[in-house]
Parts: sequence; C-alpha cells; structure tokens
Amino acid sequence: MRRWLLISLLLCTVASSRADAGAPIRIAIECEETGRTKACPAFLLGFVDANKVLLNSPRAGADVVVYATATEVELVDRFHLRFLGHIPGAPPVIEVNVDLDTRATDDEQRAALEPAFLRGIAMFVAARYPNAVTIALAVPPEITATKAETSPWGIALSVSANGNYTAKYRSAGTELTLVGRYITKRFRALTLEALSGGLNRQPPLTLADGTQVSLDSNQWAFRGGAEAVRSFNDTWSIGAGAYTSFEDPKAQYRYNSRARMAIEWDMFPADDPRGNRLGVFYHLGWGIDRYNIRNDLGETFAQYPLHGIDAFGSVRHDKISYGLTLSTDVQLNHPGRRHLLTAAPFVTIQIGNHIDVNLAFSITQRQLPAPDPNAIDPSDYAQLSRLSYAEPLAMSGTVGFTIHWDPTNGDRNNRIESI
Repeated sequence: MRRWLLISLLLCTVASSRADAGAPIRIAIECEETGRTKACPAFLLGFVDANKVLLNSPRAGADVVVYATATEVELVDRFHLRFLGHIPGAPPVIEVNVDLDTRATDDEQRAALEPAFLRGIAMFVAARYPNAVTIALAVPPEITATKAETSPWGIALSVSANGNYTAKYRSAGTELTLVGRYITKRFRALTLEALSGGLNRQPPLTLADGTQVSLDSNQWAFRGGAEAVRSFNDTWSIGAGAYTSFEDPKAQYRYNSRARMAIEWDMFPADDPRGNRLGVFYHLGWGIDRYNIRNDLGETFAQYPLHGIDAFGSVRHDKISYGLTLSTDVQLNHPGRRHLLTAAPFVTIQIGNHIDVNLAFSITQRQLPAPDPNAIDPSDYAQLSRLSYAEPLAMSGTVGFTIHWDPTNGDRNNRIESI
C-alpha cells in the first residue's frame, strides 16, 4: 500500500510539472499600501493582462506573488515591488523600487512603472520559458549628459619576502617591485623599478691553522626600465623595451642591460571575456654585460646581439588564473656561447579588489661563460656562494603578493608582457 502511495505521488508531481511547463505564469497582485495613484492594482493587473505569458491568479494558486507598497515622498509615490516565487531555476525573492510622479498622467505613470514590473517578473518567466524573454540595454540620460571620469594610468606594488632563524643561523630576503602603467585598447606603456636584497648570517669557518673565514654574506640588486607596445588589431602587435640591472660586487654582473624589439601573434583578443591567452612572439635585441669577475673567455665586458621565441598560454576560472610561459634568449652570433631555455608555470589568485597572490615556478636550461678560476678568491665565501649562475640547470619557486590600483578606463591590453 505504501509503495503504491509513493508511486501515485510521483506521478502527480510529474504530471504537475508537465502541466506547468505548458501554462502561463500565474501572478497574484497584493496591494499593501496603494498610495495616491492607480498603480496598484489597476496598472499592475493591466501589465499582467497585456502579456499572454502571464495570468492573473488567486494568491493560493499563484506561481509568483507581487507585493506592492507605496511610500509618499512629497509629490512622489515611491513603490517597492517585492516578487516572491517558487519556480525552479528562478530566485525566490526579487525586489525593485520605482518612483511615480503623482501629478503625472496615467500614461506617464504606466510608462515609469512598467519597466520596473517587467524587470522583476522577467527572471521568473525566463526560468520556465527562456525564449520568451529578450534583454536590451540602453544608455541612461545621466551617462550621456556627463562623461564618466576614467583614467588610463595604473600602479602596482609587489612585495615578497622569506626568512629563516635559529640560534646560530639566520637569513632573510625581500623583493619590492613598483610598476607604473598606461593602457588603452591599442597602446600600452610600462615602467618598472625593482629592488631586492638579502643577508645570511652563520658561524665562521675555522681552518687548521686557527684562521677564521667569515661565512656571512649580503646581496642586493636593482633593475629598472621601460617598454611600449602598439597593437594593430586583435592578433598582431609590436613593441620595444630596455632594462638595466645593477648588482652588488659579489654578484655576476656589475651591471647589464637589455634592449629588445618584438612582434607578437595572439589567438585571443586582449579583451577576451574569459581572460584566456595563447600566443607567441619573436624578439631581437642587444645585450651589454659588465662582469664583477673575469669569465673563462677572458672578458670583463661583453656586448652581443640576441634573439629568441617565446610562447605563452593562460586560462582563467573566476578569481584564479593558471598559465605557462616557454621562453628562449640566445646570442645571435654564438648560440652555443650564451643561451637560456625556460619553462615557467604560474598561478595568480585574486583575494581582494586590490590584492593578488602569486605562485610561480621556473626551470631553466642555460649556457653562459663561467667565471675564470684564476679570478676567484678562494677565501671569499660570499663570492664563492654566488657562482651558481653558470650551472647548466636552475630551478626556482616564488610566493608573493601584489597590491595594485588599475586604470579605470576599462581598456584591457596584455600584449608582449614579457619583453
């Protein structure tokens, strides 16, 4: 008996849903405060009658109940329309406010009230009959009358830090990057200044003759430059940029500079609604190096042409972006002397309106001139600890966050970002 009762209830439910699927939306109008106009119930009932997808209904059998409350404000009746429904796929409650001039004509009052009523009921109609609702956006007079103030300028500050502490061993490092941007749909300019530093403190090394060798070390680096990119269309862009770095006396370079030009092809437009990217660019430039230690080629200074091909891709899901960059940097006239091949996956997470968390990892296969063994001071631990730049394989990972204030003009331009 119980089984047959459950089957009967199920069949009734299916039959009811099928009946609803072919029936108009039943609307009940409830006037809580009528105000000084004929808006409730006359105008609201008229809107229901004028739309064949809607049907006036008693409250007990209604799909949607509309509660109308008028508040008198000088010569205006401020109507609050509250739509309560139980249609699958539609929100349970929608609230809309509209002001009616009590001294206006009936047609003027209806013209002001009808868009508010349709705006509220449309979600319920669309949930059952998606093809019965069309949406159009218009420009309100206040936007055409006064131009919104926007700016193509933006600024971002990135900060990352790490540290370690024990009774005898301590280390710390930090990096700050300040970026200024100018962005329009077809042009992008950027200037960057980055400062990094670190220190390491540990007990000295005692040699057999009692001599103590300090194992402490300090390091710093500064990098600055600018770039500009011009997009011809959604696919092709060209750009140029130059950056110079200065490092402490124990590092590889006293200074080095890179100036490059690039041309890029992109599959997606810069304003892709999902934020997806997929593209490749070729760069050609000139490098200048001043070394702190003479290299195995006998050079303390070098300049040379360089070029490379980079490929990149990223996808965005809500507030998280995933991406991968494949990059090359090769000495044009001696590829075997200097080259870098890098793969770098990354993740960016938005945690606020102005704060992003950045996670990145890179692996690099490289060939660079090694330091001349005769130019190395074997007692200089700080120098010895910084000679890894000529190792053929390097891996690194970073965690940091970015504080940013973006341009407000609404233009997006992500072309040739790694020049």
